[in-house]
Amino acid sequence: MNADSTVPERRRARAGDGLDCFLQGARIMRARPLRPFVWGPVAISLALVVVLLAVGYTLVQDAVAWFGEALPSWLGWLASGLAPLLYIIGILVAGWLFGFLAVIVASPFLGVLSAATERQRFGDGPVFEEGVGLALVHALLREGRKLVYHVPRLLGVFVISLLPLVNLVAPALWFAFGSWMLAVQFVDYAAENRGLDFRETLALLRANRRAAFGFGVLAALLLAVPFAALVVIPAGVCGGALLWRRLTA
Repeated sequence: MNADSTVPERRRARAGDGLDCFLQGARIMRARPLRPFVWGPVAISLALVVVLLAVGYTLVQDAVAWFGEALPSWLGWLASGLAPLLYIIGILVAGWLFGFLAVIVASPFLGVLSAATERQRFGDGPVFEEGVGLALVHALLREGRKLVYHVPRLLGVFVISLLPLVNLVAPALWFAFGSWMLAVQFVDYAAENRGLDFRETLALLRANRRAAFGFGVLAALLLAVPFAALVVIPAGVCGGALLWRRLTA
């Protein structure tokens, strides 16, 4: 792919810019020229959701059985009443987990979708000049770089959420962190396609935090809906390409 060492000019944007780009991405992903690049990530996402839901169902069954055995006999009714709640929680957690895993697993194919989105919307975009094997290696190395960035912060949020009183707002902390992660993940494909360092993506989004969170919050909310990630991932990639162009215009 073409390498462009020029650091894009940065401008501030509003949360509405992020929301608008995500929604535009959801619309443009349905364009006929993009469909071949959309179906691959969708197929990977579907396979993951089937596996994770099957595993999650088994784990919830085991948890209900263990809880029922641990309770006194006169509280046995509580186990049966808790089962629906555990299933709901399990579905939501599996939805979030599979969404993040699907993004990572499908990442070698998502850069192509990002570039195709730019060509569809603007008539120009990065051109891939390397073979599939080399592109796959570069994509996996890039994902490794993102993990180096995300994992320490993930552990930090986990530790903070264990602190007394702070744990009362732990769900909000996790949601904010997940929203930021998704914005970074989806917007970075446009930077990677240009041969720019991962730090350029971070610098661009830090300078436009409201737009980044506007984009990421919508993606995170949709990921909490079972099976929604089947469309959230390609929509996020398309929207991330549009957000990159808007922030660097």
